[in-house]
Amino acid sequence: MTVEPDRVAVITGGSRGMGLAVAQALAAKGGWKINLIDIKDEEGRQAADSLSNTIYHRANLLDYEEVTTAFKKAFTAGNNRLDFVFANAGVIENTSIFGKHETIDGPPPPDLTALEVNLKSCINTVHVARHYINLSPAKGSIVINASCSSFWPTYWAPIYTASKFGIMGFMRSVADYYKHEGIRVNALCPGAVRTPIVPDKAWEAMPEDVFTPLELIADIVLKLAEGKELVDANGTRAAPDELFGKAVVANGKNIYIQPEPQYCDDVLARTIESTKMGNQTAV
Repeated sequence: MTVEPDRVAVITGGSRGMGLAVAQALAAKGGWKINLIDIKDEEGRQAADSLSNTIYHRANLLDYEEVTTAFKKAFTAGNNRLDFVFANAGVIENTSIFGKHETIDGPPPPDLTALEVNLKSCINTVHVARHYINLSPAKGSIVINASCSSFWPTYWAPIYTASKFGIMGFMRSVADYYKHEGIRVNALCPGAVRTPIVPDKAWEAMPEDVFTPLELIADIVLKLAEGKELVDANGTRAAPDELFGKAVVANGKNIYIQPEPQYCDDVLARTIESTKMGNQTAV
């Protein structure tokens, strides 16, 4: 009897929060070699040690060479295959852009850490993921952790919001091209999920019924990873062969497949549609 080889997963920001929840779900399911990428060495090693068939790799996701090195290690350790990537790493701004400064000189520069970590690391991750998935025997799946802030603003965190809008634009832009290569790219868009991304005091100010459980997050990500049908709270269905470029909002106990904005008119529709790969004479 032929034994199916373990599939290989890479999870960035996998030492805690949503990344760790997805890793735990994969480990419980079995049949996966799991690679956690993070810069939190102690937490990363502890997370890997707590799970079966899991390895921790240190990499600063803003450093392209470190990202490539970590993915290469995961790929070779997994017998030259990569089946699933959860581009999850992210932070939220911890300083306010709204401060006033009584000086004739310009204000101090805004802290763009959230923009760089959330958007640049996502682009680095997805770009390298595509390379190794294309070298694999079976085409795989990429799930990007976006946010409900990819559609609606988090008013006290405009830089975080900008990064998440950027992630959604990036995901929807590459999904069409990657689809032609057989790679599924979709986005998870969580509402409030109680993770260490913000201090506990901030969460305590919010009513309990707004929180999205980590179990729901993991369930959505695994369905996207494995190409399983999704049905949202409005009855909208996404069949396995339609899971390309989808944005799945997880809010409270519900999920919603959020459509792309409607075109303003036919001219805009023809302009944007002309940029899709199938309508290009050369790429």
